[in-house]
This record gives sequence, C-alpha cells and structure tokens, in this order.
Amino acid sequence: MATPHQSKTSAEHATKQIPVSLARDYITVVGASHMTLMEKVRGQKGNKMRFINQGIRQLRQYPAATPSDSVQRIFLIFIDDYERPLLNAVKGIVEKKYGAKYRELDNISQLLDFINLRIRKDREVMQLDMFAHGLVGSIEFGYELSKVDSYRLRDAQARMLQADAFDMKGKIYSYACRTGLGIQADVIVREGEDPKYDQSLAQLIANTTRCSVWAFPRRSNYDGTYGNASDRAQQAKAVEKYKADELANKNYKQRLFAYQRRLAAHRKKLNDPTAQLPNEFAPTPPKTTASDLERTLAKHAISREGYENTINYPLDADGAVRPVRAGDTPTGLPATLLEYSPK
Repeated sequence: MATPHQSKTSAEHATKQIPVSLARDYITVVGASHMTLMEKVRGQKGNKMRFINQGIRQLRQYPAATPSDSVQRIFLIFIDDYERPLLNAVKGIVEKKYGAKYRELDNISQLLDFINLRIRKDREVMQLDMFAHGLVGSIEFGYELSKVDSYRLRDAQARMLQADAFDMKGKIYSYACRTGLGIQADVIVREGEDPKYDQSLAQLIANTTRCSVWAFPRRSNYDGTYGNASDRAQQAKAVEKYKADELANKNYKQRLFAYQRRLAAHRKKLNDPTAQLPNEFAPTPPKTTASDLERTLAKHAISREGYENTINYPLDADGAVRPVRAGDTPTGLPATLLEYSPK
C-alpha cells in the first residue's frame, strides 16, 4: 500500500505529503506460440515451449515474493493454442515452485488493463519482461494464430500504458524480434543507413511509461532455451553422472542411518554416550562426480523428460537453460539488447 513520505521544504512551507508505493510487481508476459506443419508432423514441440520456458527462467530470477505481497512475482500467459493440461502444469509450477501469481490472457486489452490496474491497487511495476514473436513496430503475442490481431501490441496499444503504473526506476525488457528497430529492414542495414531507433516501438514504450526499455534491434534467437551446442552435447553424460551421484548419496544415507541406529543401541547398552562400535566406523560420504554445470543440465533434462511423459510437452520447471540472445539479422546492427531511455 502507499505510505506518505514527509518532506520539509523550509520553515515557511508546510510539510508535503508525497505518496511512496512500497508494493512492487515483477511481471513476465509469455506469448502464444504456433507450430509449423513440419513440426506437427514430426511431433517437435520444443519451439512451441520456448516462450514458456524462458518466462519461467525469468520468473526464477526475480526477487522472492513476500507473504504480505509487498513483492509479487507475476506470470501472464496468452493462452491461444496452448492445451489445457499444459496450462495447468505451468500454473502449478508458477504458483507452487515460485510463489508467483498466475493469470491467463486472451487479448491485448487484458494485458493493458492488468498493468494499468496497478495504479488502483497502489502497486508499481518494477520489471516487465515480454517473451513473444515480433515484427518491426509490433510485439506479436499470437503470431500466425487465429487471434493474431487481438493479441498484437503496436503503437496504439503502447500509448495506452499509464506511466503511473510503473516505478520511477522500473525496467522493461522485450525479447521479441526487432522491437528496437525503427525501419523495415529484413536482412541488412547498410553502412550509413539510419536504423531510426527513436521511431522504434521500444522508444515509444519508453516514452509512454517513463521507464528504460531494453530491446533487440535485430531478430531475437531462442536457441539457448535448451542449452547451447556444448550443453546439448554433454547432456546425456550429465544425466548419467547426476543419477549415479543421486543413487550413491541415497545409499550412503541409508547406510548412515543404519550405522547411527546400531551406535545408539550400543551406547544405550553400555550406558556410555561416547562409546563407539567395535571395529566399525561411520560410512564415508560418496564423492560427487558431476560438476555444477552437469548437475544443472541434468535437472533441466530430467524435468523436461518428466513433463514430456505426462503432458507430452518439454516443459521445464527450472525454465530455460540459457537466455534469449540476439539473432543474425538484420546485419549492420548491434548484436545485443539496446537501452531506450524515455524522452
């Protein structure tokens, strides 16, 4: 809730009451994702899950939610073409594993209303992250789906965002393609050609919300969602090591428990709390064979395999392995997120 901040200007002026909101929201927005005909024929569902898994990864990186809701993690998802068992599984992960609020959206107005409602709720958006397709001048939360038009965020929708819904130090990230580009460039921006960053959707959002916006002038690339080439090459071995370590640790705990029971019985029999078992020592903990990276990769892989077996989608409870990166085109532009400050 908003609390007054007292600021004394001078002896001649009364104390000024400035409302300072202490309630902070960290919001991830996940777009709907289509499958190509070839992906459907081959049963390849990895690309369809990239926005969801990246959104979960981002959720994990936010500050922890507080019991009083002074800090909230929020996960918003555009639902078109996502099956109900998948949405239910995502909801379970978001709420139970990350203590976040889960909301489903079915048009762009619902997203705008949700954000602007922060004002009436005396809350402010500290960070907003959007994972979706994109074109120059639009974020496509329903690209190539039946609801593409009603899911689209363009200049008109961006202007509907209210600056008071955002913290003065709030940050917005778009991981959609070319949100930061102001010209219709597809393959290359030639030397000397003005990319017109100031006419990009990213700049418009920054101006409207009074927040800094980070966006790609290039296309974005989600190929790290399941790890880079090196990660994928060592995944099978990582899972093998991880499972072997887990089994060894389980066996160790069982042996340790049995040893401690025998030791307790022996000490009770002798009425000596310091007595030791004759010719027997406590079992030695096993050495871990998997590296930290291998353990991480294994957990991701095991999670995806588990959900593939239950809901037929590679949902990852730990989110994407690696973040979204800049794509290859248009060349002639920085291959990184750029910052767009409000003007």
